[in-house]
Amino acid sequence: MISRKEGTVIFEFLKRLFGIKEQPAAPSDEHIPEGTSFLRISYATNKGLVRETNEDSFFIDGRCRHTFGKEEQDCYIELTGGTHVFGIFDGMGGEAHGEAASALSAVALERAFDSLTAAAPYELKTLIDDFCRSANGAILDMLRDRGASSGGSTFAAVCVGDGTARTYYLGDSRVYIRGADGGLSPLTRDHTAAVAKLDAGLYTEEQARTSRDRHALTHFLGEDRSHRGLTSAECEAVTFGEGCALVMCTDGLTDMVTDEEIAAALTESSNSPASALVSLALDHGGKDNVTCIVIENLKKTRTNT
Repeated sequence: MISRKEGTVIFEFLKRLFGIKEQPAAPSDEHIPEGTSFLRISYATNKGLVRETNEDSFFIDGRCRHTFGKEEQDCYIELTGGTHVFGIFDGMGGEAHGEAASALSAVALERAFDSLTAAAPYELKTLIDDFCRSANGAILDMLRDRGASSGGSTFAAVCVGDGTARTYYLGDSRVYIRGADGGLSPLTRDHTAAVAKLDAGLYTEEQARTSRDRHALTHFLGEDRSHRGLTSAECEAVTFGEGCALVMCTDGLTDMVTDEEIAAALTESSNSPASALVSLALDHGGKDNVTCIVIENLKKTRTNT
């Protein structure tokens, strides 16, 4: 297990190594004119009530990245112009290796951030695949240096721009979209043995939902040990207009909270829906680390900020 002090040292080293830059402060809502569209981003992570450490990680649009040993939550607003990039990661391979794998993945996405925000939409998949290969290599190097036989990380990344959300992923970290009508729909489909057996007709929906195979990943960062060229799964691009919201989460949320409860929490929470969702997972038992990012597309009124 990596201590908080060791984690801080590692991240300071990564910051120097990769040249991570400080980002300007997010605009305050008081400076946004009424009638202006904006994004409200909330995020939260917690180790849960059973695990001793948090093997999840996240990357928030060039502004912040999860820090070893911390249970973090925040909410800010951002104007809608340009491309915005968000990532969520769930490490695997034991406490120390899982933490490192998800952290290395977050750093790899941070390194790709400038390229992603400058890219045309048709270039994003290639850049995300480059990120996958970079993160895969970093994880394998870490495992080799530690003499570990296995490890890796899930990832889900969303690029938001020009009223469109583009999602890429590997593993069972999920992305949902809530439409302006309030309906919640999954954009990702878990890369697990349970889903593979469901697709093959070997499992029913209920069997897939409750089987141990739901945690057996079929794709993840770190799987490509032969360096043949790991690539991401790409979801169909969706319209992300006013009143829509994106939910990104690790399985610590979806194992504890139903899709119906997620949809209800988005409606009921007016300030930080990500924190509300993490709290709901903890209320339901918090058996795993839980991390959530919620991106809402809103318009400034007298009542919503």
